[in-house]
Amino acid sequence: MALVAAGSTACDPSNKLSTAAKVKQAFDKLGEQKSLTTEIGFTGGADQIFAAMKDADDFTRQDADMLAALRLTYAFGADKPLKDAKADDKAFTYDVRLARKDTKPVFEARQVDGKSYVRLDLKSVTDFAERHGKDKGKSKSRGPEAMEKLLKQADELPPSLASVKNALKGDWISVDPASFEEFAKSMDKSGKGKSPAPDPETQKRAFEALQRALTDNAQVKDAGKKDGAEHVTATLPAKKIAKDFTEGLKPLKDKLGDRAGKLDELTRDLDKTPDKNVTVDLAIKDGMLAGMTFDIAQFADDKDKDKPKGPLPVGIGFKKGGGDNLKVPSGAQELKPQDLMGAAMFLMGGGRAGGAGADSPFKSSDPFGNGGAPKDGPFESPLSL
Repeated sequence: MALVAAGSTACDPSNKLSTAAKVKQAFDKLGEQKSLTTEIGFTGGADQIFAAMKDADDFTRQDADMLAALRLTYAFGADKPLKDAKADDKAFTYDVRLARKDTKPVFEARQVDGKSYVRLDLKSVTDFAERHGKDKGKSKSRGPEAMEKLLKQADELPPSLASVKNALKGDWISVDPASFEEFAKSMDKSGKGKSPAPDPETQKRAFEALQRALTDNAQVKDAGKKDGAEHVTATLPAKKIAKDFTEGLKPLKDKLGDRAGKLDELTRDLDKTPDKNVTVDLAIKDGMLAGMTFDIAQFADDKDKDKPKGPLPVGIGFKKGGGDNLKVPSGAQELKPQDLMGAAMFLMGGGRAGGAGADSPFKSSDPFGNGGAPKDGPFESPLSL
């Protein structure tokens, strides 16, 4: 399609872009930006989500409310067009955020000037794990109760451990990736090594794989204007674009470290994509791709008993700039590995030196009452691939 688009543009004396060329240009313009923000989320309300998924196993109205409000946001910035940024560019900045609408993020990671910043709402993560973990439906674990105790004990930490207190309360902390990589290796019995951080070349390759999958196989047609944007409907063979997307991601495997297995899982899932056509709505504003909307119910196998009973539209929005998401967060305390060890000893002693205190959630070797720590190593963020 790219060759057709280029040829049609060159041969058109009026210089009026064909629909295909317009789509290609809209994708290309994203890479010309020095900073960009992408937001992903369901565009329908909780009622629509629940109506589509209520017959699925263990799906509740609470799940629908959560999905309707959840937004995954990526922001990237560099001192040059993003398409030209390299993995070792010190000016490259990023922010990855998982949050409900108008609330504090559940998880956020940021890199500015080569320094990393993180904040995590432990209570939200624990509540989510309680409702969606492997033991869902079995006897209630002590996870939420233990977390409440832990958060209360955070107030008792001495001033020298203010960074740990910030971390437990979900406030910003700054970390040195190198020192924590060594710490993680010493604590990780699985021996899997480090997890990769986003870098511009990896992000670019993943985006290019998506672009090729959506453009090289698409039949496009104009769909008019709405809310100040031109809309294009793209019809694509689902099986083919799934295969092209996974093929495009294969070169990333060596860069994914201990997350390479996640890519294999994604490939297996995409291999199950039904052999039928699907449609995607593309919004173009000022010549740049402003958004994509598609019904993920289209990708469900008709034989799947949990197939959605109605539409489940998902939107991916793009906008220029990164705003405050690419700035150093105010009030971030530096967290060092030894701070974690010091806090653990303090809390295990119930706020004093010595053995575990009677009220300490760390008294048990299984503090969250769910069968112990994950067998696969340390905690993975909600954004793990």
